[in-house]
Amino acid sequence: MPERQLHLGYMHWLNGTHWGGWRHSHAPTAQAFELEYATRALRIVEDAKFDFFFLGDTLPGDIVGEQWITTHNTGRLEPFTLASQLALNSSRIGLVVTAHPTFYEPYILARLTASLDHLSGGRLAWNVVLGASDLAARNFSLPDLGGAARYERADEFIHVVRRLWDSIEDGAYLQDKKAGRYIDDTKVHRLDWRGRHFQVAGTLPLERPPQGHVPLLYAGASDLSRELSATWADVNFTGPATPEDSIAFNTDVRRRAERLRGRVDPIFFLPGITPLVADTRAEAVELYEELNDLLPFDEDIVEGDQDEAYWSGPDWARISASRSPLPKGVRSVRSLSERVGADLRPLGIDGTVKPDTAERFNDYGRSLLRAVAQRTDRTVDNGGVRVKDVLAASIAGNFPLVIGTAEHVADTLVDWFDRGAAEGFNVSVPFLWEPLERFANEVVPLLQERGVYRAEYTTDTFRGHFGLATPPNSFASTHPEERSA
Repeated sequence: MPERQLHLGYMHWLNGTHWGGWRHSHAPTAQAFELEYATRALRIVEDAKFDFFFLGDTLPGDIVGEQWITTHNTGRLEPFTLASQLALNSSRIGLVVTAHPTFYEPYILARLTASLDHLSGGRLAWNVVLGASDLAARNFSLPDLGGAARYERADEFIHVVRRLWDSIEDGAYLQDKKAGRYIDDTKVHRLDWRGRHFQVAGTLPLERPPQGHVPLLYAGASDLSRELSATWADVNFTGPATPEDSIAFNTDVRRRAERLRGRVDPIFFLPGITPLVADTRAEAVELYEELNDLLPFDEDIVEGDQDEAYWSGPDWARISASRSPLPKGVRSVRSLSERVGADLRPLGIDGTVKPDTAERFNDYGRSLLRAVAQRTDRTVDNGGVRVKDVLAASIAGNFPLVIGTAEHVADTLVDWFDRGAAEGFNVSVPFLWEPLERFANEVVPLLQERGVYRAEYTTDTFRGHFGLATPPNSFASTHPEERSA
């Protein structure tokens, strides 16, 4: 086996990542609040020797609105609670929990993560998220902390958490019955932290986590996100469109990390992908288009459900300026036309986009045509692009899709890996269960046959799976840079 091995994580979305996936005839009715639903996915990916099982999370917001987008957000168990149960139902796979620094205190988060790292035998990792949501903030008596402020707070937050993890050194619990010494007080430390955002006296009342510091995951491609990844992340996951984009991003973050950390630390880049596997490419494309037909569109799919004044108002201006998927209420040929820069309404939803029309598309419209071609082989030149193909591409999300046979999916992953565009992938599926089972049972064996992926676990911890060393305790270290606050 070569030294460099590909890594796989599984992003558990209750209904998958395709916004019409839950409606597919083969998709289960999600039992969001039953342990067996999550443990079924857990068993599939641990049997396939995945590095980790990822519990993404968003805090409660507009649950009614979410039903038209990411339906899994309408019913989520609290991730630390669920992860504690998953730890009992697994033995080797890593477990990733998501927590937003804006809505926690460092002491609470440090205690939760350290406790779960102990109880899982060193299998925990923390996914740091910094999304801004005024609806979520209102549940915490907070304003919407958008902009740079939340990054500044998160930077201090993570630093304090790491110091709390270090606050009791290894060997502090003597439990010497003969001498009557329970604790070696020279190995117990108070932070007495006085920062801009936090004041934490703290000693964490438990041994240092088995991994020393619970590994950190982070996603995001903005300049502030790159800085945070470069400062703290062990694993980064984003959604670059091409290997070239991924290589450029990875190189930039690694350069920043060397500058910010003062040393070269390993950072593993695992782009997010959504594989859709079938016996043939044509069958995989057909399944993808079945899913697109299940997307929730406007009732008037051509003219849309909004009145004429809406298109010159502030709500549409905000949506139009974004490149996020079209939300419910503006999923029509009219909204698509406004976005791509060419009026497609005369063609109707089933009309074909001709070359002279495509020439009028703006950059965003051309990116949708590239997505359609990559996913379906339909192009303007071969006369295969319908208006509904472009509309679906503008709604179905930005998740990088790999559509085809198991061999094609494996080839794609190995190509990215061999080119240095990725150390592995954070895998999600468009719906459950068949796409996950096909990836685990058909693609993973191909990766194993090609010698880039483990056939058996060789370690028992999250750090072990990635070959990450246990960081020194900042209170015990003899190196000034490790001891500094």
